Amino acid sequence: MKQFSTNHKSAGSAAASVLAFALAAGAGQATAADWSQTDVQVMNGTGFRDPGIHDDVTKTTVTLQHVSGYAYGRNYFFVDSYWGTKNAPRSNDIYGEYYHYLSLGKTSGATFGGGMLKDVSLTAGVNAGSSTGGAATRILLYGVTLDLALPGFNYFNVDLLAYDDRSQFDGAPTHYRKSYQVTPVWQLPFSIGPTHWSFEGFCDYIGARGQGTVNQLLCQPQLRLDVGELVSGRRDAFFIGTEYQYWHNKYGIDGLHESFPNIMAVVKF
Repeated sequence: MKQFSTNHKSAGSAAASVLAFALAAGAGQATAADWSQTDVQVMNGTGFRDPGIHDDVTKTTVTLQHVSGYAYGRNYFFVDSYWGTKNAPRSNDIYGEYYHYLSLGKTSGATFGGGMLKDVSLTAGVNAGSSTGGAATRILLYGVTLDLALPGFNYFNVDLLAYDDRSQFDGAPTHYRKSYQVTPVWQLPFSIGPTHWSFEGFCDYIGARGQGTVNQLLCQPQLRLDVGELVSGRRDAFFIGTEYQYWHNKYGIDGLHESFPNIMAVVKF
């Protein structure tokens, strides 16, 4: 999830260190990966809303995303860099998430009935970020992930996680209470005539954390067209499309909403 909270610069360094450690651990696992996929996404949107800014904010987002699987589970991370170009109080923000999924099916040999439920994983993750304005965030997540078998989908997973927000403001603890996060993640490929498409994305539903916060919902569905195949005949390498961003009660702030499309280009490696 792409989340941002205000924090003192020193705490931002700590959060960045936690993220760096998590990414390094994931990279170590990836060296023994059975499979992996990495992509770079570039998006531009004009409807971002930031706290205290009356007008819409325009930002360009560059995302590095990676997922890999090994004998006992999988790793996933992304790193976002946001570049504000209009009405942006911060010129550059960076934010990332890392998750490790330990498959109970692969580690124990357990089966789950052969029906809709394919696997259950123990899941742990960290969210961290910082900005040129000295803001940062650090969130720990842990729980389980359900891998579902739905017709037509390459994957459909649901994370059920505890949400432990340890961010600080001006060097002082925020004293948020622990909450929860429910996140479905999916990818649905389909074809229209000779063209190939993908409908994919996620939604985060996060409970209130006290300190005046309310429940929040962030959805970022993407519609991608495989233009690499049309231009060069190379499948699953270059896409253009749109990501729709819907964020109700952004950051848990009551009444702060986003709803707008991004234009996007994606290169896969």
